[in-house]
Amino acid sequence: MQTYEIKFKIPREVFISLHKPLEEVGEDIRKQAAIRYYKNRTLSLGKAAGLADLTRFEFIEYLKLNKEPIFSYTDQELDEIKKDSSKIHKVLNE
Repeated sequence: MQTYEIKFKIPREVFISLHKPLEEVGEDIRKQAAIRYYKNRTLSLGKAAGLADLTRFEFIEYLKLNKEPIFSYTDQELDEIKKDSSKIHKVLNE
């Protein structure tokens, strides 16, 4: 898999206030970005997990630890799911 390196600067005072090694700060930022992109539906669960450098199951656990929903559907999507499940139920019970 091809990867890209992104560099950015953070103020020294911010880094010192975090009381964490630089590598851990970078991991935290990457994981939080993955959560944001997943919540905004910019990335799928698998792609967000990849950004966070976690497996899908590890990313789901990370979402739980951060009290983030694993699945977040709009009302319209929930209605579609209900309709589809009703159709499937009818087909299976014929």
